Amino acid sequence: MTRSERKAFRSQMWAFRTRPENLPDEQRRSLETLFAQVPGLEFVYWFRWGVTEVFDQASNEHDAAEQLADYRSLLEEEDQELHTFFATFDAHRDGILAYFRERKNSGVVEGLNNKARVITKRCYGIKDTQTLWNRLCLDVNWASKVIGWTVRQMHELASRIRATFLAIYT
Repeated sequence: MTRSERKAFRSQMWAFRTRPENLPDEQRRSLETLFAQVPGLEFVYWFRWGVTEVFDQASNEHDAAEQLADYRSLLEEEDQELHTFFATFDAHRDGILAYFRERKNSGVVEGLNNKARVITKRCYGIKDTQTLWNRLCLDVNWASKVIGWTVRQMHELASRIRATFLAIYT
């Protein structure tokens, strides 16, 4: 592809990442053009949003497991990446299906882990763990605006995490 063709192709990817019901007509047509150019993407697109719908709408573990089994039955042998998704599902089936009991997830923990990774990369070269820890605490305190915790509560949480961290890695 030429440079302009690559740019046009990349611009279509926004529509590919957007829920179908949220696409304006122009982007829906753009997506149809993308599917005409790369036919294999259409199945992946609808499969992905179908599985997402299961997580959005299934009322319990049993219904979710049945619906996911229905999606698995749609796969062909050559859909290796999607088979990998189901291999992960099989390996963590109980934990994944537990989501449907109370609709709780580990998003906050994953967010903190991601923040810690970003800070670690940004602070490359800092050898003092106290400085790194302080940087993490400063950045995490912005979370109080989102989750409604006070700075004091965040410091208490940070102290508990630090104590656990030190117990494991010292």
